[in-house]
Amino acid sequence: MNLLQFDRELVPLLQGYSVEYSQFEDGDFGTLERLELDGFSKLATIEFWSRGWIGVDIYDCLMGQQLMNVLLSPNDVDLEVDVFQRFISILKQ
Repeated sequence: MNLLQFDRELVPLLQGYSVEYSQFEDGDFGTLERLELDGFSKLATIEFWSRGWIGVDIYDCLMGQQLMNVLLSPNDVDLEVDVFQRFISILKQ
């Protein structure tokens, strides 16, 4: 999955969240495209690196705890669907 696919397929499922996009050049895993979501007392980021790494993080501000923190390597493509389903499920709770 990449940022465009995530934006097209999954962001519409997250009504009520504000979305902010950013990009950073020449990071440890290449160029970073980041999507930040804020809403319902949760902060979440999805990070897509040009070298195939994907970071997923959710923090619950009310509970004061991290609900999800996953870093997928380019070899973890088979885990992406489950990670993103869990991501959406947590944010919709």
